[in-house]
Amino acid sequence: MISKMKTAAKQYWLLYTLTLSICAGLKYLSRSNHCNTYQWILAPTVRWVSILCGISFEYLPHAGYVNHPHQFLIAPPCSGVRFMTIVFLMLIFSFLHQLQSKKAGCVWFFFSAAFSYGSTVFVNGIRIAAAIYLPDFLASAGLLKGWLNPDRLHTLIGTVVYFSALCLIYPLAFGLLKDKFLQEGQQPPETTGKSKSKLFAPVFWYLLVVLALPFFTRLLGNNWDGFGSYAVLIIGVCTVVTGIAFLVRRLRHAAHNQSFHYFL
Repeated sequence: MISKMKTAAKQYWLLYTLTLSICAGLKYLSRSNHCNTYQWILAPTVRWVSILCGISFEYLPHAGYVNHPHQFLIAPPCSGVRFMTIVFLMLIFSFLHQLQSKKAGCVWFFFSAAFSYGSTVFVNGIRIAAAIYLPDFLASAGLLKGWLNPDRLHTLIGTVVYFSALCLIYPLAFGLLKDKFLQEGQQPPETTGKSKSKLFAPVFWYLLVVLALPFFTRLLGNNWDGFGSYAVLIIGVCTVVTGIAFLVRRLRHAAHNQSFHYFL
C-alpha cells in the first residue's frame, strides 16, 4: 500500500499539487463576504432550494438571496464551499493512487472536480430547505429552547446533512472507481484492505477540515471562544451518524448473506 502511494505521488504529483492549490484558493475565497464572488455556486443552489421548497428568492446585491415571507437569507456563508472542498479532497486523496494510467487519473481529477460542485449544490439545497422549515416546526412544538437554541440547531442541521452525504458519497465513488476506472485485471480497492475505510475516510476528511484545521487557526490566534462546545457537538453528531451507517452496513451484509445461503 505504501509503495503504491509513493508511486502515485511521483506519477500524479501535479494533480495532487493542483488539488491543494484549488482548495487553498477556495479557502481564500471564503474570506470574502461579497455575494457576487459566490454567484457561481449560490445561483444554482438557490434555484434548487426554490424547487424543493416551492418558494422564490429575491437577489439583493452585496447581501444574498432573500425570501421575505420566511425572513430567510441565503448569504455567502451558506454557499457550501467548505463541503465542496471536503468532497474534492476525499475523492482525490482517497482514490487517485488506485489508478495506474495517467489518462485515467486525469479523467478522475476532472470528474472529482465536477462531482464535488454538483453534489455540493444538491446537498446544500437540502440543508438550506431543512434550515428554512425545521426551526419553525420545532419552535411551534416548544422544542427550540434551552440547550437547543437556533445557533446549535443550525450547526446540527449542517453537520447531519453534510456528514451523512459524505458517508454516502464515499461508497458511491468507491463503486464507480471499481467499475469504471480500474484497468482490466487490476485488483479493486476493497481487496487491498478492509472496507472499514468506507467509514473511516469520510470521518477523517470531515473532521480534518471542520475541526482540525480551525483548531490550529484558533491556536495561532489564541481564540477559543465557543470552540469547545462546537467541537463536542460536531464529534457527537459524527459519532451517531457513523454508528448508524455502520449498523446499516452490518444489517445489509447480514441480509445479503442470508439471501445467498437461502439461494444455495
